[in-house]
Formats: sequence, C-alpha cells, structure tokens
Amino acid sequence: MVTSLSILKATEKAPVISYYLSAPDFPSDGNEKKRARVVKTNISLSELRETEHTIMLICVLARHRNSWTKDMKVMESQLRERSIQFLGFISRATQRHGESPEKVAPLLCHPMRKDEFEWHRMPSFIKSRNGWFALSCQTQFSDMIATEIYKVAFLLLKFLCQQAENVARRAEEVGFIDLAHFPELPMPDILHGLQDQGIVIVTELCEANKMKQLTSEIRNACLLLMQITIMALYLEFCVVQICGMRPVLGHIENFSKELRLLMRATEGHSFLKEPIQSLKQIVSFVYPDLLQTEALF
Repeated sequence: MVTSLSILKATEKAPVISYYLSAPDFPSDGNEKKRARVVKTNISLSELRETEHTIMLICVLARHRNSWTKDMKVMESQLRERSIQFLGFISRATQRHGESPEKVAPLLCHPMRKDEFEWHRMPSFIKSRNGWFALSCQTQFSDMIATEIYKVAFLLLKFLCQQAENVARRAEEVGFIDLAHFPELPMPDILHGLQDQGIVIVTELCEANKMKQLTSEIRNACLLLMQITIMALYLEFCVVQICGMRPVLGHIENFSKELRLLMRATEGHSFLKEPIQSLKQIVSFVYPDLLQTEALF
C-alpha cells in the first residue's frame, strides 16, 4: 500500500532520484563554466535499469494525488523538469539508416560486466537501423540498451501524462484551467522526435518481417514504441490546446507521410490492431484536418 510515509521516504532520497533522472550529457569545451548539476558523459545498462525502476516508483506514488500533493510539492516541479530534459535527450536520436550520425547523440553505453560482453558479441535480435537502435554496433547488447532507453521514455511520458490528467480533472471540477499551476510539459519538437522514432521503427520492423512471424522481442519493441508515440501525441494535444501553439511548419506533411507508411506496414499484424486504433483516435484530436485530406481512417 502506498502511503504518505512512502512518499516521504522518496523525498528523503531526492539526490538519488535526481541522479537517475539526469540524462547523459557531453563534456564542456573548456570555455564554459562548470554547471551546478551533475554531468554524466556515459551511462551503463545497470544505471538505465535503476532509472527505469525509479520512474516506475514515481508513477506509482503520483497516482495517490492527495499524499503526493502534500509531500512532494517542493520536488514535483524538479521531477517534471528533469523528465523533460531526459526526454529531450532521447528525442534527439532521430537518425535513420543512411544518414550521417554527426549531429545526433552517440550511444554512450559500453559493456561493463561479463554477461554484457557476451551480449555484445551476439548479433542483434531487433535488427533496426533507426532511432536508438542505429546509434551503435548492431549487437544484442546495443538492442538491450536501446530497448531500456525506450522503456525509460515510456515511463517519463507516463508520469507527465499523469500530471496533465490531474490538471484536466481539476479543471473539470472548478470549471476552468488554472494556467498558473499548469505542469511543465515538453515542447512540440521533443514530442515530434519521439513520435518520429516510434513510427519509423515500427514501420521498419513490420515491413522487414511482413512475410514471417515476428519474434516476441520484436513484438514487444513495436508495442512499446506504439505506446510512446500515442502518449507523445497526447501530450502534444495538451500543449497545443493549453498554450495555443500552432503546428510546426512542414511537420504535418511529414507526419502524414510516415503515418501512411505505418498503416500499410502494420496490415496483417493483428497484435498491433488495438494500438493502431488508439493512435488513430489521438491523431484525430491533434491533427483533425488529416481526416479530410488523408485516407488514413
């Protein structure tokens, strides 16, 4: 059972939580002043898993709104800020097959334990050449790192969606949206980067395995990336509705092209039927004009 005591224990571990919510960074060029926050120039598979477990706990605690609001008031904004920064880091991996890796974040994880070195010698089981799967040698270890990064992205989005939903419920109760207390949310460019990765990788994997049974690892990766895409679209809807931001120039055209490719690629893959329906539903809210211009629905 989650109680105020559980949340208070979490606040006592604020430095540890902050560390695991710190995205990997790059060393300064020597001319910059050292920043106060911790800079991580690399990250291990174990740390990524600790980050996953930390955010999972935060999501559980955040569901208990009364206790959360009372005991996490000081730390809540910082958690959202770090969540957004981490998502910003993950969203940068928009590299596709054939593109130069110079302008994207390199994979900063290296095998450290005996079993990790063994995984590093084994061939990839996902075999994707997009997003985080493209940012290191194609091995079983790199697949595990990329998958863990996307699990972290899923949980960060889940936490931010919880925050947005809480505000929406309060707005229904009082009859207006309290903008002064609206939670920090990712900017559209971060959300677009996550959507792009999710759609492109699922399209690639479904196309590459059109005539054969998908392995459980590939199926799970597709389901995870579909959930990330759907939640990123939900948060984009919140940002557009609350902040009145207009769609990014050229984004809708690119998005609609990718969506058409996804719909064709997923035909025949019944395990994606439900998430595809959820995707169509949220797209109809975020980009209603696509209903009239594209035969996607």
